[in-house]
Amino acid sequence: MQAFTQIRTFTVHGGKEIDVVYTNEEETMSKYLKMYAQWYAEEEENKFVGLDLEYTPEDPNHEEDNYLAVVQLSMRNHVLVCHYSWTNGECPALRSFLQNQEIVFCTVDKRADFIKLYYEKIIIPRENWIDIQKFVNVKGLNERGKLMRDGMASLATSIIDESYSQMKDKFPPERHNYWEERPLSDLNLEYAAKDAYVSYQLYVKIWFFLRYLVFCPGCKKEDTLRGHLCDKCNKAEIEVERAQKNAAAEIARLNAELASVQAELARLKAPASSDNTQQTSPPHGKRRKMNDEQWLESSDAPKSSDYWQNLRKSWTGDEQKSDDPWTTEMSDQQSPKSDNPWLTKPGNY
Repeated sequence: MQAFTQIRTFTVHGGKEIDVVYTNEEETMSKYLKMYAQWYAEEEENKFVGLDLEYTPEDPNHEEDNYLAVVQLSMRNHVLVCHYSWTNGECPALRSFLQNQEIVFCTVDKRADFIKLYYEKIIIPRENWIDIQKFVNVKGLNERGKLMRDGMASLATSIIDESYSQMKDKFPPERHNYWEERPLSDLNLEYAAKDAYVSYQLYVKIWFFLRYLVFCPGCKKEDTLRGHLCDKCNKAEIEVERAQKNAAAEIARLNAELASVQAELARLKAPASSDNTQQTSPPHGKRRKMNDEQWLESSDAPKSSDYWQNLRKSWTGDEQKSDDPWTTEMSDQQSPKSDNPWLTKPGNY
């Protein structure tokens, strides 16, 4: 099978030019697909690749199915057109790129494309393949009240540029029967390149709108509230706030307990105060080890001898020589008459 590669330039809306690589060579496909993978890794906002397919003409007798003829990929201002029907059908680089689970593709109406790739045993994960028709509708409802599907031309005219209104008119319907032609005519090649480029640019415009107005900022899923958190993310955010408040309250409680313990430790470690006054009576344990006389000697309490002499003085009116009022006899001359029976000798009544 003869290998060929063409590098072309086509003009699109606004006078912009796009670079187009048209090939059936495995080595060339691998080179540019690696470039796309590098761009995808560097991209921060538009992380997706435009994808479009063309098929061989349908059998008018419906005896044979049509099959995949051309695969077009687009990123930035570049388009890679792979003439799949003029390869050996292996194309490992192309297969690997299309089935890469880390790359997202965007297409206008992928229903038939999914089937054609399936026949070639190429399966793009559903979550990685976006159908633009599901996000935007410009035709509105039909007579039966159902949404009409928008084609690429109507979407491109409404979203990108009005010049695309004649996109299909400039390409005669019969030219769709020549996708197996090798090499593709300039008309077919330009149409194929613009299809992939428009798929990419459509989603660039739509993604800008969806990113800020439709998608939930939390989980990036479509939300009818347009930019507000969806119910799931809203509940999760409330739970996070509640957990943060509970954690803050618990931290405050633990800090208060720690401060109380530290204050108690400081109080226990503090030296005894020096201005404490001595107690006049000894502690209970010390009192038990001392007899009364020892305690009287060590305290400011009045001594026993002084106590009894003062008491005698209060009774007799004069001083007594002896310290023991009970053993000392008092003469009648020394002791005055008294009416106190305890101070009167027996027999003096």
